[in-house]
Amino acid sequence: MCRTRVRDCIVNELSSTDSDSEYCKYWVEWFTYAEGNEYFCDVDEEYILDRFNLTNLSNDVPNYLQALEMITDRLPEKALSNEEREQVERSARYLYGLIHARYIITTQGLKKMLDKFKRGDFGRCPRVYCHQNPLLPVGITDVPSQKGVKLYCCRCEDIYNP
Repeated sequence: MCRTRVRDCIVNELSSTDSDSEYCKYWVEWFTYAEGNEYFCDVDEEYILDRFNLTNLSNDVPNYLQALEMITDRLPEKALSNEEREQVERSARYLYGLIHARYIITTQGLKKMLDKFKRGDFGRCPRVYCHQNPLLPVGITDVPSQKGVKLYCCRCEDIYNP
């Protein structure tokens, strides 16, 4: 993954003043590197495109098909007005979160999350006797957007606010 390309895309999007600002070419990269989404990992495109993995998600997500097209970078640039694009973007974020929740309990997803955990991407425990032990993100509830993510230290068995 090229962090520079994603960072440049985010900077271009934020600094653009016209209404036809160029959106990032790779939506998943943009989303996972955006501030506040550091606990997500990249979901393999094959997983996203497999209809079995998306079972019943269309019932929970408004603008499901357009959101899926946005996630897989198949949504035409000029197909939507700014207001419609914002609605689809919201739906795409919600849909990606639901897909991610399913993905991280697969073998490939667990491997990616383990790598992030070992690198300390989720943070390190602030307690002295934990010796900078890596933290693990945990959800207090299964209902999306109800409570924020917490961080768990397996050494002291405490939960922290990020």
